Amino acid sequence: MAIAPDARNEYPPIETDRLVLSPGTADDAGVLFPHVHGDAGREVTDTLIWDGPDAVDDLVEFFALHMSSTFAQGGFHWLLRDRTGELTGGRGQAIGSIGLEPGAQADECAIGYWLAPPFWGKGLMGEAIVAVSQLAFSAGYELIEATVFVHNGRGCALVEKLGFRKDKRVTDYAIKRGVPRDAYRYVATESTLAT
Repeated sequence: MAIAPDARNEYPPIETDRLVLSPGTADDAGVLFPHVHGDAGREVTDTLIWDGPDAVDDLVEFFALHMSSTFAQGGFHWLLRDRTGELTGGRGQAIGSIGLEPGAQADECAIGYWLAPPFWGKGLMGEAIVAVSQLAFSAGYELIEATVFVHNGRGCALVEKLGFRKDKRVTDYAIKRGVPRDAYRYVATESTLAT
């Protein structure tokens, strides 16, 4: 499958050992909302540029937008789902999000992701990042970028473990709740990605 500039987000689910990655639906919005909303969601959103949704409908709108846009307009976005039900007790239950977006150069793309805290430390996000990165490389991309806030030690350790190398530090990458935050830009190629 090629990710062409005009490609529609009609893409098949990606399966890994424990996950299915597929587009979000309105039903998923209510499940994911508590993990990324308000003070309760700060454990996740403090590591993201995005401050989280104000309402469940914001997630519904986000999912719909990505199903109707082209890759060039906003990238591809999947939800991480429990493939068998062993993680959550519910087969197919959403536990996080991952996406690819066009990069600064034609042969580059950027990856972004988050996972609900109850599922941290189980290797699930690494599984998803590898699967989505392999898709990007098979579609012709040569470089994948992941930008991680400097204060996000777990996030830095994750991408380093997966074969991303630290490219540079970006000063004042984003303003998070009124505070400037630096970030590291990490990059991976097909030859450096851990599989």
